[in-house]
Amino acid sequence: MRRFILAAMLALAGPAAAQSPTPAREVTVANETDRILQELYLYRPGAEDGPDRLGSAVLPPRATLRIPLARGRDCAWEVRGVFEGGDEMRRRLDACRAPRATFAETGPRREVELVNQSDLSLREFYLAPPGRRGDWGEDRLGSTTVAAGENHRLRLRGTTACLFDLRAVFEDDSEEVRERQDLCRAPRLAFGDPSLPLREAVLTNRGRRTLREFYARPVGREAWGADRLGASVVEPRGEFRLRLRSRDCGFDLRAVFEDDREEVQRNLDLCTTRTLAFGAPVVNEGGARRVTLINGFSRTVQQAYLSPAESGDWGDDALGEAVLAPGARKEVSLEGGCHADLRIVFETEAAEERRDIDICAVTSISLRPGWTLEELVAPAPTQAGPQPGSIRLRNAAALPVVELYADAPGAARGADRLGATVLGAGESMDFAPPEGQCQADLTAVFRDGRELRLPEADLCAGREVVLQ
Repeated sequence: MRRFILAAMLALAGPAAAQSPTPAREVTVANETDRILQELYLYRPGAEDGPDRLGSAVLPPRATLRIPLARGRDCAWEVRGVFEGGDEMRRRLDACRAPRATFAETGPRREVELVNQSDLSLREFYLAPPGRRGDWGEDRLGSTTVAAGENHRLRLRGTTACLFDLRAVFEDDSEEVRERQDLCRAPRLAFGDPSLPLREAVLTNRGRRTLREFYARPVGREAWGADRLGASVVEPRGEFRLRLRSRDCGFDLRAVFEDDREEVQRNLDLCTTRTLAFGAPVVNEGGARRVTLINGFSRTVQQAYLSPAESGDWGDDALGEAVLAPGARKEVSLEGGCHADLRIVFETEAAEERRDIDICAVTSISLRPGWTLEELVAPAPTQAGPQPGSIRLRNAAALPVVELYADAPGAARGADRLGATVLGAGESMDFAPPEGQCQADLTAVFRDGRELRLPEADLCAGREVVLQ
């Protein structure tokens, strides 16, 4: 009877034991080196490597990664790691008893300190045995760069040698090569000429666009050289410390924003200037630089473009949907520096341009036949009366004039000469006769609908006409 009961129990337990799931396993890979692990393969002995377990990621120095294994009873695995520069390490592990693979350096290891005293980022660094400069080997910095003014500790693996030829490559592709450097006695390597004066200034991006590139050159040089930001950018309202080693004080500076717009400031004295600002202030925090355009032509200005000097793009029409009628004025803004280029296009599609206008020095630009840049930078004395062959309209009422008509005497009302602009209360404007016709019925319409009619007005009288 006992044998029968035991046999029955074994028969019942057998299927249950056979159906028990295989335990899930995982292994841990540790990168104890000072290099970045770029590829990682985990496979059974004798099998193909299979997929890269890191995918598009990397395993930084002193980091670990846990990798789940497919269900199975295999315990033996092989691990292959590929580091930056192409070096490989292999390990074997028992996933059942010791599921951890460690990549670590073996043999002697020496440290050197790189000190970048230049004003450019150190992009590459090479070491070679003396006399083998034609074969520099791998870049010892890998994906690292040493910014201007910073230090970097570099570990040399698997060597007991002291003498090396070395080569440093900076971000502008300039190089510095030194021969037979004893790294045992002098493990601190300084680059750049510390005897050159250091010019430092804090650069502020006051605009609403990211500052993508920044260049500096001594006054008189043609080439801009390397981008001083390197791999960095300056976000809106952000700052960047500019460091230049030079005996020069005068520099031209060029900023390039994310939309490819450029701003150039010339002949700045960096021996005395400690702060730099590029980009127009955000409009709702003080506004962009503003200037008033006054149309002194007898033709309507259909479009007006105001863009930073040296920008290759005129940008959007500053008038928008509006036009600038003869005698009218309109305030426009510029997101950029003080120096701007101006282009105006008439209704006949004729155009005029003026370059490098200092809009920080002038608050208004009078557009008229023969206007010159000198008149804008150093405005002529204000005239007591209107320009010859026109009248000056002064709005002495409490409300703005929203429409203005000048039609031949007795003719039907024609086009509104103000267009989308208005003549504000207390403001004045010079008004030239349309189509050269001096006699006209002049009608001003105020915002409340009231009209002021001046029949057969002489628009060439050269006097002031008060509207009230």
